[in-house]
Amino acid sequence: MRLTLPITLSLALSGAWGCGTDTALPPGDQPPAGPTFDQCGGDPPSFVRQAFLALDGRRPFSQAETDVYVDLYKAAATQARDPKDAVARAIMNRPEFTEHWLDVVMDALHVQRIDLQTEASCWDQGARANGGASLAAAIRDMPATGPGDGQGAFTMADLARSAIALDDLSPVYRAQLFSLVSHPMEANNVSPVEAELARRAEFGDSFDAAYLHRDIVCLGCHNSEQSITDSNDPALDRFWPVRGLAEKAIYGDSTGTDSNRAHAAFRVDQFVGAGSAVPWGWSPACGTFAASVPDDIAGIDVKLASLTGKRATVFDLEAALRRGFTALRGTGPVIGADGAIADPDTALAWLVTLKITEDMWKQVTGTALTIANYYPRNQASAELLDKLATRFAQSGFSLKTLLSAIVATDYYNRQPPELGCGAQPYSYPNVFDPWVIADADPAKRQNGPGDAVTAIAARTLVSATNAALAWPPPPAATRFPDYGETGCETLGCAELQQSCDGTDHACCTTLHAVCEMGGMMPQVELPFERGIGMFLRNSERGFRGLDFQARLVWEDRFGACARPAWATSDFIDTLTMAAAADPTATVTDVIAALKDRLVGEPSIAAGAEHDVLSAMMGELDGPATGVTSDALRKVCGALLESPQFLLQGIAGHGGARPKLTPASAGYDAVCTDLSARGPGIPGLAVSCAPGALTLVAAYNVTPAEAPSSGQDVPVRRGRPHGRR
Repeated sequence: MRLTLPITLSLALSGAWGCGTDTALPPGDQPPAGPTFDQCGGDPPSFVRQAFLALDGRRPFSQAETDVYVDLYKAAATQARDPKDAVARAIMNRPEFTEHWLDVVMDALHVQRIDLQTEASCWDQGARANGGASLAAAIRDMPATGPGDGQGAFTMADLARSAIALDDLSPVYRAQLFSLVSHPMEANNVSPVEAELARRAEFGDSFDAAYLHRDIVCLGCHNSEQSITDSNDPALDRFWPVRGLAEKAIYGDSTGTDSNRAHAAFRVDQFVGAGSAVPWGWSPACGTFAASVPDDIAGIDVKLASLTGKRATVFDLEAALRRGFTALRGTGPVIGADGAIADPDTALAWLVTLKITEDMWKQVTGTALTIANYYPRNQASAELLDKLATRFAQSGFSLKTLLSAIVATDYYNRQPPELGCGAQPYSYPNVFDPWVIADADPAKRQNGPGDAVTAIAARTLVSATNAALAWPPPPAATRFPDYGETGCETLGCAELQQSCDGTDHACCTTLHAVCEMGGMMPQVELPFERGIGMFLRNSERGFRGLDFQARLVWEDRFGACARPAWATSDFIDTLTMAAAADPTATVTDVIAALKDRLVGEPSIAAGAEHDVLSAMMGELDGPATGVTSDALRKVCGALLESPQFLLQGIAGHGGARPKLTPASAGYDAVCTDLSARGPGIPGLAVSCAPGALTLVAAYNVTPAEAPSSGQDVPVRRGRPHGRR
C-alpha cells in the first residue's frame, strides 16, 4: 500500500474550471464517512521539523530547538493567532532563509551556472557590502530606464537579496530579463539574420519555460480555452486550466502566435553590448545595452502582451511586466464576464505569477500542480494553484506569505500512515499524484499520505548536511561550480597555472580559489552537482530524487561523513569531545545526540537497529568516553544515506532531549536567539525564561543578547510503505 493521507480542498473560488461542464466527483465516488483528509494534519512538532527543512534548508538542530518553536506554536494558538503562520514567519526570520531562497529563485529563473552562457558575472558576487530592502523598493517603483536607488552599481545577487528583504519577488523577475539576454550563444557560419533568430529562439524558449510555463508549439492542442484531454464527462476530464484565458490576451489567440513574433523582444542585434545603457544603474558586468534600436534586422513585428512593432527589446518587455505586476498587486486577477483577463500585460504577469507559485510549491512539497502539458490534470490541483497564486499577488508578491500559505495547506505536514487517520487509506484529492486515477483497484484512485513523501531537492540536501554537521563553505565559495570560467573546469593546478600565466590570463580566478586558497576543484564539484541533480544550465535542468547512480555520487561525497579539508572541526568532533568530558554519558547518549541532529529521532529502536549499532560502536550501555570520531562518522555516514535523511513528507518522531545536546542548541540558547531576532511578526516579540517561552507585545520585552553560535537538526523515521 502507499502511505496514506486524507484531505479535502476547502477553496471558495468562483468561475469556470476547464472547458467542459467540469464538476466535482460523482456521488458514487465520494469517500465513505469518517475523518476527511483535512482533519489528518500532523502535530505541532512535526510541523516545526518539516517547516524548518522547507523554509530554511535545514532541519532543526535539536529536539530542544523543535521544542522552542512548538512552544511558539502553542503560544500563538493560545492568543487566537494562526500558529502555523507564526512559526513559519519565525523560521523565515532566520539568516539562512535569504541564501536558501536566493538559490531557489536562481534555479526557478534558469540562471545558467556553467559554460559559455554562465551568468556568474552578475549572479555570483554582490557589488555592495550591505544589503537591505531599499534597492528592490526603488526598482519596484520605476522603469528600467530609471536611476535605481542612487547608491551605486549592483548585481542580480544584490537585487535578489534586497527583494527577499523587501519580501517582493517582482523586481527580480523583471531585472532578470536583462541578464538573460546578456549572454547570447555563439552563432558561426550562418547569416546575421539566421544567427539573430537562433539567439532569440533560445532566449525565448528559456523565457517561456522559466516565466510562463508554456510552450507555443503545444498551445495548438492544450490552451486555457480548449484541450484534447478536456471532456464534459467528469469521469474522462483530464484538463483543468486556471481561470483567466491568459494566452488569448498575451498572444492574441489562445493557440498562440508565430514563435518568431512571440520572441522578437529578445533581440541581440544592435542592442546587447551596443551601447552604455544599464538598467537602473546596475553594474556593467551584468550587461550593457543600446538605449534605442533601429527596425528589426529580420523584419519581424513582435506580438507578446502589449508589445508590437519592429523595435521591441527587453526594455519594452520589462515595462509590460511591470505594468502587469502593478495591476495584480494587492488584488489578484480581474476576470471578465467572458472568463478572460482583458489586459494583455496583466495576463502576462498572471502567467508569471502562476509559474512562481508552482515553483515555490514544488520546492516545498516535491510535487507539481501541473503536468507535462503545462496545466493541472484535476480540479483540486487547479483550485489550489489559483488560490495560492491569487494570495501571492494580493500580498504584493510576498515570498514569505506564499510560503506560509503553502505550509498551511491541508497537503502539508500530514499524519503518517501508521496512525490510520481517515475513513480509508486513499482519501486525498489527487494533488500529489494525479495519475493514480487509472489504478486497477478503485480504492487506490485517490492519494494518501504516502504520496506526500518525496525526495528532497539536491541543493537542500547539501545545505541540510552542511548545517547539521557545522561544515562551513569552502574558501572562495561560489554558486558557480566552474567559478564562471569556461574551459577551466577539467584542469589541475599545474594546467591552471599555465593557463593563467598565458597571454589571455585565463583561469586565474579558478587558480586562486582552488590552488591558492584550497577551494573546491571544478573537476570534482561539477560532476557532483550534475550527478545529484542540481540545475546547471538550460540543457541540464537537473532532477529531484536519487536513483542508483545518483546515490553512488552522494555516497562518494558524504558516505564517510568526512570533515572537509577546510573545516578545522565539526559537529562530530564537538560531540566526541563532549562525550569524552562526561563520565556519566553512555554510547547510547552519543548516538541519540547524533540521530537527533540528523534525523530528529533521538532514540534507538530495539531489534535490528540496536544490533547493527552495537556491532559498529560496541556495547551501547558502555561509557561514552571510549567513542572515537572515526567510529561515530561511520554511523553518521549511514544516517546521511538513509531514507529518513534523503526524503521529506513525514517528520522524525522526536523524543526526549538527548543528554549530549550542545549548549548552543539547548532550549534556553535557542529561545534567547529567537528573542533577539524576533518572531518576524509585526508588533510581537518573544520573552524567554528558563525552559519557557512567552509571546508578548513588542514594547513589553527587551531583546535578549544573541548567542554566539549555531543550532541543530531532525528527520523522519522508517521507510515509507510502497503501494501494494
